[in-house]
Amino acid sequence: MSAERIHRRAVSTVPLLRYWTWRYTLLLLVLLAIIGILGVGWIRENAIKQQFEVLEARTELLAAYYSKSLDEILTEKPTDPSAPVVAIPMVPAISRDLFVQIYELDSGVLRSEGQKPPNDEPPQNKLPPKANKPERTKEIITGNHGKWLRVGVPYYRINQFAGKYYVGMSANNSFENTYLLILTAIGLIAISGWMVVYILSRTLTKPLRELALAAGQISNGNYKPDLPDMAQIKEEEIHTLVRSFDEMTTRLDQLERMRTDLLANVSHELRTPVTSIRGMIQAVKDGVVTGTEADEFMQLSMNEAKRLQMMVNELLDFTAMETDRIQIKAEKVVLIPLVSEIVAQLRILPIFASVKLRVDGASPGLIWTGDRMHLKQILINLLNNSAASGAGCISITICQTGEGIQIDVADDGNGIDPEEAPFIFERYYRGDSRRKKKRGLGLGLPICRLLAKANGGQVELLQTSHAGSVFRITLNAKNS
Repeated sequence: MSAERIHRRAVSTVPLLRYWTWRYTLLLLVLLAIIGILGVGWIRENAIKQQFEVLEARTELLAAYYSKSLDEILTEKPTDPSAPVVAIPMVPAISRDLFVQIYELDSGVLRSEGQKPPNDEPPQNKLPPKANKPERTKEIITGNHGKWLRVGVPYYRINQFAGKYYVGMSANNSFENTYLLILTAIGLIAISGWMVVYILSRTLTKPLRELALAAGQISNGNYKPDLPDMAQIKEEEIHTLVRSFDEMTTRLDQLERMRTDLLANVSHELRTPVTSIRGMIQAVKDGVVTGTEADEFMQLSMNEAKRLQMMVNELLDFTAMETDRIQIKAEKVVLIPLVSEIVAQLRILPIFASVKLRVDGASPGLIWTGDRMHLKQILINLLNNSAASGAGCISITICQTGEGIQIDVADDGNGIDPEEAPFIFERYYRGDSRRKKKRGLGLGLPICRLLAKANGGQVELLQTSHAGSVFRITLNAKNS
């Protein structure tokens, strides 16, 4: 991917707070709009249903009153029942919001009374449906000025069906306040929801924004950036993220110091033997030293060259091990004789002249299947570290457990500082100034761990103090 493409993508990004806040707001508005539309429809249908129920009840009362009035008039002044009734009041007191129509079955006349609908809506002279049948009717009449509800119920004259009694009422004004209330509620919910999400998102993204700033500081070479206060973070995931980020910065700072230290150490460790070799060879060449002294100079030059070769080989070996190119030559190894052989070899070295080496084994015939030379190198490195720490006694204990074989290397040396213990298996780490004076590149323990891992085992620092340290080699039971 080209740098231009990466830059173009970076420019198109937006802050996390804005991104999610606006998307939540849009989603909330869409959901509220859907709920509002469904709610308005539901409220409208229920309101119309309720208005029809109320209008039907009022229509029944008015029709019953009208039928009773007809019966009273006919009882007081008997007339021909088949003759049309005229000049009889339709209702004693018509409400201003009602429009009353009466269809007389005998005469076929449709009479109207009460509020006059605008532009003759509903049509006053149009015969309502099923006007000549004793069935209740409900209808919604839509005109240019809104909707009207009309209910028709039969009325009777001397217990005989005489016509239909209709009452109409406008349905327009009953929804305006409801619509306004719903729109206002949707607006308030949307604003409140946006504010709540904004506040919560801002609180949630604050440590993330601080981590982003800290990452920028790290990219600029500051390995001690300003991190969020973990005491104020309640979310477990973010708290874990900040803690891991803090550990990462500590590790990066340590690695950076180790890298700087490595450059200085390597340059010093390599320059010193090279300078020494050059000086001694130059002295022999120029005849400054001759005879036996010249032979000693050449021997010293040979020793320095071997030490230089050893350091270069150590670097090359470690590089090969890190790339998983370790060759394993598996064979059956009797552990007690191997350890005794290593002890015998080390006792003749000057650094072990004053060190007491002791081997303890529960089973002299204990056998492990693995690379003999790798295990030997691990033990030699651990024993050299113990001797370099000023130990007067080093004990090697071998035992078999349910999980495999354990080899403990314990010494009574100066131990390792607690601050340095987490980093002793880091490559090129050599600890404090006292240990830095010792020759080496800080690869002994990392090589031990890599070799043990290649053979299905593990090397770890079991315990350490000013009274000494204990390293444990764990060999896999599958290899034993």
